[in-house]
Amino acid sequence: MHLIQLTTPSGDTEISVGELLSSGLHGLEPEPVLLVDEQVQSFYSELFSPFRCITIPSGEQHKTLQTVEGICRELVQMEVDRSSLLVGVGGGLATDIAGFVASTYLREVRFGFISSTLLGQVDASIGGKNGVNLDGYKNMIGTIRQPSFVWCDLSLLNTLPHKEYVAGIAEVIKYGVIRDRDFLHYLKDHMSALLTLDGDVLEKVVTTSVSVKVNIVQQDEKESDLRKLLNFGHTIGHAIERDKKVLHGEAVATGMVLAARLSNTLGLLSASGVEMIEELVGLAGLPVRMDMDPDVLYQNIRKDKKKSGDLVHFVLLEELGHAMIRPIPLTELNHMLHDLC
Repeated sequence: MHLIQLTTPSGDTEISVGELLSSGLHGLEPEPVLLVDEQVQSFYSELFSPFRCITIPSGEQHKTLQTVEGICRELVQMEVDRSSLLVGVGGGLATDIAGFVASTYLREVRFGFISSTLLGQVDASIGGKNGVNLDGYKNMIGTIRQPSFVWCDLSLLNTLPHKEYVAGIAEVIKYGVIRDRDFLHYLKDHMSALLTLDGDVLEKVVTTSVSVKVNIVQQDEKESDLRKLLNFGHTIGHAIERDKKVLHGEAVATGMVLAARLSNTLGLLSASGVEMIEELVGLAGLPVRMDMDPDVLYQNIRKDKKKSGDLVHFVLLEELGHAMIRPIPLTELNHMLHDLC
C-alpha cells in the first residue's frame, strides 16, 4: 500500500492506494454513515450492510441539487449531527455529491471517500472539489473542501465496466502530458498491461497520477493559477460531453487531442508531440476524434465555468510534460473550433 499526504491551508488528506482498503470501515470512529453509489451497493452490499447507508443514484442526470436535497433529508431523519463522519463510496459522481453534502449539511461535517473507479481514484476524489451540475453544465455549483481521507481501493475496479475503466485512462494520460514526459513513455510501454488491470502496473499508475495531482493542488488549492493546468482537454471535453452524451473520459480524450492540435497550430507543441498523444489515446481504446458541430461546441464553451468575461483560460502545451495557460478571446476560439473540426 502507498500513502500520499495532501496538505493544504484548508485541511489535510491522507490518500491510500492499495487492495481491499474498504475493509477498514470497521475501524473508523465514529461509525461512519455511508453515501454509496447504487451500482457499487449492488456489488458489495454485504460489505456495507453493517452501516447506515444512503444510496446515491447512478448516472450524470442525478448529479443535481435535487439529489443533494434528498440526501440531506435522509441525514436529518437519521439525526446525523456535526460529530458524525460521512463516507462517500463510488466513482466521481458519488464522491462529488457526498463531498458537496458534507461541505454544506450543518455547515460542514467531517468526511472521507472510498473511490471505486479509475477516474475517481486518479482525479475526481483528489483535491477537494465537490460539486453538482446545473441544467447539464458540469459542476456549476460546488465547494472546495478537503476530505479527511481517500482510499483508492484497487480491488473495487474488478467490478467496474470495462468501458468506464478505459474512460479513466484519459485522466491518467493527462497527467503525463502536462507534467511528466517519462510517465507518458511508461504508459506507452505498459498500456496493454494497464488495460488488463495488471496489479503492479495499476498500482504504479494510480500512485503516480495521484502524486502529480497532489503536487499541483498543494501549490494552488483554490485554482488561482497552477491548478488550472489540470483542465487540459476539459474545456472542449466538457462541451463534447454535453453535446454527445458520452462518458467524461471519452470526451476528455478527444478534447486533449484537439487541445494538442491547437497547441501545434499556435506554434507551440511539435507535430511529433501531437502524434504521441494521439497514439496513446488510440492505444487506450479512447476516441481520437468525433463528429462534432463547432457551433454547438462554441455555445457550450460559452457557459464553461473557466470563462472570464470574453476570455477562456485555455490550457495548451509547449511540449510534452509542460503545459501553459493562455487566455483566448471567445471570438478567436470560435474560429479555431471551426478549423479544428
